[in-house]
Formats: sequence, C-alpha cells, structure tokens
Amino acid sequence: MVSLSGTVQSLRRARPRVLAAVPRPGKATPQPGKVMGRLGKVTPRLGPALLPLAVALCAATPLAAQDTSVIERAAASRARGAHDAPVLVFEIADFQCPYCARFSLDVFPRLDSAYVRSGKVQWVFVNLPLTSLHPRAWAAAEAALCAGGVADGFWTFHDRLFAEQSQWAEAENPHELFVRYAREAGIPTEPFEACILGDDVVSLLLKDVVFAAAARVSGTPTFVIDQETVVVGLKSFEEWSALLDEAIRRKAGTDQR
Repeated sequence: MVSLSGTVQSLRRARPRVLAAVPRPGKATPQPGKVMGRLGKVTPRLGPALLPLAVALCAATPLAAQDTSVIERAAASRARGAHDAPVLVFEIADFQCPYCARFSLDVFPRLDSAYVRSGKVQWVFVNLPLTSLHPRAWAAAEAALCAGGVADGFWTFHDRLFAEQSQWAEAENPHELFVRYAREAGIPTEPFEACILGDDVVSLLLKDVVFAAAARVSGTPTFVIDQETVVVGLKSFEEWSALLDEAIRRKAGTDQR
C-alpha cells in the first residue's frame, strides 16, 4: 500500500481551486446530474472532524468558469453498476500506485463480472493522487475524469492508465500519451484536451481528495464498503468475495427487519 503522508497539503498548494456539490450517482449507465449523493452521505459518518475543511474548500471559489455539465458527466461516468445495487463500494486509489494497478488488472475484472455486472454491487472510483510520491498521478486523474466528462469514457481510460502505467508514469510528456489513449478509445480529442487544459474537472478531483481525508485514508488502495467496512491494501479475489458476500447477507438481513 502507498502512504498518504504529506500529500493533502501538497495538493492544496498545487491546486488552490475548489469544489462544489456534485449531484447523485446514476444507474448502470449513469445520467449526468445524479452522481455524488451517495458519496456525500458517507463523508460525515467517516470523518466529522474534517468536515470544516470540506466546507472551507467548497466555499472558497465559485465554479462559474467551469463547465458543470462536464463535471456531472465525469462523476456519473466513474460510478459502475446499478444505482439500486444492495452494496456500495468506494475504491480510493491513485493511478500511479503500483498496488492499485495490480488490483485493477488482476482482481477487479473478476469482481466486476461476479458482483458489479450482476447488480449486486455498485462500484465508485475515488481519486487520491499521492503527488508527493507520484508526480504524474494528478494529471492522470484529470485525464480519466475528462474522458468521462466528454465521452462517458472514464472506465475505458481507467483500464488503459493502469495497463500502461509504467509507460506514462515515466514519460517526459504524459499529456501526449493521454491524448493518444483518448484517440484510440474513440474519445474526441479536442474537447478532451480542452477539459484537461481548462482544469474543468478540478472541483470533482478536489472533492475526492476531501472525501479521502474525511475517511482518514492513510494510503492506496483503500476501499469503503457500505459506509461500514474499510478494506486497506491489495486483497485477493477470494478475500474480496468473502467480504462482499458478507455485506450482501448483512444488507439482506437489514432489509427483512
């Protein structure tokens, strides 16, 4: 697992712009304007001591210069699975984190098939770019969110970033690679580049960082299951299957009361 130490302060210095409330999550094919409600419900439970930080960030700068439709679409795009799934999982990850890449490549495809696509779990990706350790992580997170914001392509870009992590992480100019990845994925490159260069999704990215801080996340990958269970580090499919089956059983028991 990669540690968070020192990263939040460096992010705040590097990106002084702030976030605004973003709407609720959508269904299996999410619709803009319905994305972050479930995220908002989790934050107060996990970290009430850090809520003043979130409020201060939200209030500091308006979003008049940003395209809120892109933000809403980006937020919707990274929610995977049915909105009414009984179990909700937040994955808090860094695109340059090697353990996050291993989870994405080796474990998540099986979880996606067994739990997400079957309607049992909704999975939401939360960005936590650990810039003190991974200097290109913020740019990668922006690129992925922009792929979602302009073409509902977050997960396609997510997969490419983790599959090609060593390539873009070591590149002199990763932006050129991100544009190529977008073009090869069928994402229109002109609005994609405009989104990145205009910092159009920075408010959503900062909201993710605040959520991670409020959840007292100490490294990546970290996962939050149903506002109750925190899973830290890289786990096997079998370990995940046991955790999710238990969460599903617990939710079924609660619903029957």
